[in-house]
Amino acid sequence: MKRYKLYLFDLDGTLLDSDKMIIETFRELYKIYRPDFHPDDSHILQFSGPQIRESLAKEFPNEDLEKMLNEYKNRSKKFYIQYVKLFPGARELIETLNSKGIKYGIITNKHRYATVYTYELLDLKKFNIYSVCADDVENLKPNPEGIYRAMKDFDVSDKKDVIYIGDGLFDYLTAKNAGVDFGFVSWSPRYNKEMKIDAKIDDFREIAEEIK
Repeated sequence: MKRYKLYLFDLDGTLLDSDKMIIETFRELYKIYRPDFHPDDSHILQFSGPQIRESLAKEFPNEDLEKMLNEYKNRSKKFYIQYVKLFPGARELIETLNSKGIKYGIITNKHRYATVYTYELLDLKKFNIYSVCADDVENLKPNPEGIYRAMKDFDVSDKKDVIYIGDGLFDYLTAKNAGVDFGFVSWSPRYNKEMKIDAKIDDFREIAEEIK
């Protein structure tokens, strides 16, 4: 994998192992609001990527959206604590990027309150990670607005110097729309043959070692 001036990451499914949290939260909501609906895990895992508002509106069209947003927010907290963790090597990579002064950040469709909560839960707040969240842009991924904003903030103008690392087609389209390289994390269950992968990441520690 070549060296970049700016490393940008998706959060859920990429740095953050949150699939089990998403699955259990949706299953609890289905049990209450759609008791006759019993989807398999693969159906629920498609909701890692799009904004949660969009997924809830799609899955619970007969319910008030604001109510469902609050339901998801409140019910997911216990599953965050129980299941959410960093993927192997993610913390080491963040520590290395910080110690070497290399530009990096998070581009996520997660709301800022949930992103901050995640950082606090996993002891990441101390790194002061640059993050573009759903609240910060007019156009969510796969629109490239978040990547362009990060490039401007970090004063990186050449797209060849930027990589966006994610876990599925949604992130690939974001990178493609921005015109930057796309890195795919191999542990993701969301591989899609339509993706043109510029860098395959099997372990974040490999990137950390290259940077060192």
